Amino acid sequence: MIWLVTIVILLGIGSYYLFRDTMNRIQYIETIRLYWITRDADPGGPHIKKAWMRHTSPPYWRGEGIEFRAGKYTFQVGILQKKMPSLEHQLSEMPDFDPSVKEIKEWVDEST
Repeated sequence: MIWLVTIVILLGIGSYYLFRDTMNRIQYIETIRLYWITRDADPGGPHIKKAWMRHTSPPYWRGEGIEFRAGKYTFQVGILQKKMPSLEHQLSEMPDFDPSVKEIKEWVDEST
């Protein structure tokens, strides 16, 4: 019985050091392509569902995984898929992307 208590205590201490100061931040181990995120979410019932992630700052990873929610916290763990080029990089490679103000106004008018 003492070994069970010891394991629970060690897991508690280990999880504290693993997840401290990581709320809403993507943590990953690139060599094995594993990521995890701990988020504070709207309170709701517990659930398990398929989830995805897209890193919006360098190194622009994206990934798919599983999300677990209990109480007001959500934990997501998954596999990193690949690095995506940044939006600035994608736009800079477009040869004739220099719209005028008139063209932008036309796009806005068409969408409304």
